[in-house]
Amino acid sequence: MADIFQEVDEELRRHRAVQLWRRYGIYVIGAAVVLVLATAAWTGWNHYRTQQRIEAGNRFTAGLLLANQGQLDEAGKLFSEVEGAPAAGFALLARFETAALKQRAGDRPGAIAIYDAIAADGKAPDSYREAALLLSVMQSADDGDPKALADRLAPIAADANPWRFMARELQAVLAHRAGDTARARTMLKALSDDAAAPAALRARAAEMSQALDGGA
Repeated sequence: MADIFQEVDEELRRHRAVQLWRRYGIYVIGAAVVLVLATAAWTGWNHYRTQQRIEAGNRFTAGLLLANQGQLDEAGKLFSEVEGAPAAGFALLARFETAALKQRAGDRPGAIAIYDAIAADGKAPDSYREAALLLSVMQSADDGDPKALADRLAPIAADANPWRFMARELQAVLAHRAGDTARARTMLKALSDDAAAPAALRARAAEMSQALDGGA
């Protein structure tokens, strides 16, 4: 008798399970399908992004090789393609290279415009924006307003900034251009004595300082 009750109980459990599956099974399957599709989409997207980065890197490298060979127009076309690619890192580097090509071609205003655009780009990392600012000022140093240019460099000439030594060197050059030889000499002396500054920059600062002393 107990066996009969057990069989009836098991049958009732199976029946409830079937009813539950009929009612909710589609949602379970749906959730599983969504999970599989989401995983596949994520994997596919990562693969796509990886391929995009590889292609952008290949174009960027090819552009550098062409630029080194003096084929500036061809290099510029490749850098333009990379600038429009979704690989943000290579796109940013391509903008720098495009500016450098304009500089080599004698188009200083064009180069400065690109550097200024990068410096003002809030999406770019700070170190790149500061490098672009430094390069923009370097391109303007010969004929721009020396005081205005030196003021632009002030934020990156501050202590602890990784670009401070180059910025201070350029500020010294601008001070000399403005006629303030004493300030230029003081800044160059400080750079040449700064043990934290790169050795090549210290040597250059010392040479410039000696040249100013000789011309005083």
